[in-house]
Amino acid sequence: MKKNTKGGRFERPKAKKKKKDPISGFTSLNQVTGVSKPRQHHSSIPVPEPATIAEPLPTCAFCGERIENIASSFMSPDGGYIHFDCVLDSITQAEHLAEGQKVSYLGSGNFGIVGKDEEGKLAIIKRIPFESADSSKAMKEYIEGLRH
Repeated sequence: MKKNTKGGRFERPKAKKKKKDPISGFTSLNQVTGVSKPRQHHSSIPVPEPATIAEPLPTCAFCGERIENIASSFMSPDGGYIHFDCVLDSITQAEHLAEGQKVSYLGSGNFGIVGKDEEGKLAIIKRIPFESADSSKAMKEYIEGLRH
């Protein structure tokens, strides 16, 4: 409805201002928080092709099955490859373990028999060297040589 004003002119009533919702009009949470749009970056620097390794598939000297991941295998003293689990099994069979003792990998090609001591703390009862540092190094060099 129009109101009559002093000069005889008619004016429309002013619309009431609506309170704006602070997050209305935004299409994503990033706009609300002020995070800018991610941009794609293009570089002129050439990206080299990643090196691939042709995985050799030798058979295990202990069980005769194929080794799928040569990096998780060990070299036997006679030069063949052995699964990690097969090494654990062979040491467990060769050693007479007491109750509560287990065979564990200690690192650097060494295994050990571990158990609890008199105080109940975990202790290495016996160290068993399985893979020499030279054979470990030779295996690493062999795997590095397979890279293309």
